[in-house]
Amino acid sequence: MTDVTDRGRLLVCFDFEGSYGMPHEVPFDVHRGAELILDELARHSAQAVFFIVGRMVEDHPELVRKIADAGHEIGLHGYEHDHLSRYDAEALALLDKNLASVNSLLEDITGKRPKGFRAPYLLAPHFYRAEVYAILRAQGFRWVSNREVRYPVELLRPGLFPVPDAWRGANGSARLARDRLLLGPLNAGLVAKETFGGSPAGRLRWLLGERSPFARDGMTEIPIYAPLDCDLLGLPKPTDDTPPDVLAYTRAVVSAAAVTPGRLSMITFHDWIVSGGNRISLLGHVLAAARESGVDVATIAQRPEWLPTADLPLPAPVLGPVRSKADGYAVARRVRRPDP
Repeated sequence: MTDVTDRGRLLVCFDFEGSYGMPHEVPFDVHRGAELILDELARHSAQAVFFIVGRMVEDHPELVRKIADAGHEIGLHGYEHDHLSRYDAEALALLDKNLASVNSLLEDITGKRPKGFRAPYLLAPHFYRAEVYAILRAQGFRWVSNREVRYPVELLRPGLFPVPDAWRGANGSARLARDRLLLGPLNAGLVAKETFGGSPAGRLRWLLGERSPFARDGMTEIPIYAPLDCDLLGLPKPTDDTPPDVLAYTRAVVSAAAVTPGRLSMITFHDWIVSGGNRISLLGHVLAAARESGVDVATIAQRPEWLPTADLPLPAPVLGPVRSKADGYAVARRVRRPDP
């Protein structure tokens, strides 16, 4: 067992979006998917963070209550599952109203307002937008998780590029993927254009180091510490199985990422991916690997000390210049009120 002073810290997160985020026009039983996930978490006595689309909170309040009652942290994953980076001023104002409505509903359901937020599509392509963060800060969110980091394992997964067998370890992982020097070229945009870290040199040191959470706009940003499940598995339909070699490779990658002595890590699954086909075993392997290595699997609500201190001023949201809908910006839907 790992010494307690060197224990890793792991956030297991779910982008819980069901058919709102699934790119397939096929049926998906969100309740069955949640049952599979909750059962696996309970089997390993693990708590997780569920970033839930606001529309799903309104449509399935009983399911949200069940997740919260099992001890898991509820965060938000936008209101609609769409690109917040494309919102004009009108859509941003409507997003503000929608989030306020859903936050109040979550307080009614769980007794708490959410503190964590992950944007759909991670606010790509820049993974940050000041106007959105101002809204979140004013709504009382204290941590966000949108800063993407690209990892070599995403490029070397089976079937994407031919990788000589000599590059693969006995567990199916690509040895070259462990070379952190590849992180620089893969994240050139982060190093050159991001705003945290003081300078490109500071961001490169951050990237090649522990990639610690950092304060931004009065909140704490937790970067994406490992590839998302979709980065390794693609976007399978819930009814489809994943090929054995891809499943084995993904299992090796996420299990290794879950075991990082002395630092914080994060594994993210999508509900409709991990609960579909033959993929629920991935969650079990991650949790088993963490337990066997003495990793502390918890949520931010349970371990607020995992985040650096960030001041939280509450200014009015700063909305950018108004753009016309003709500019191609998506517009959020009207405020939806829960049924009585």
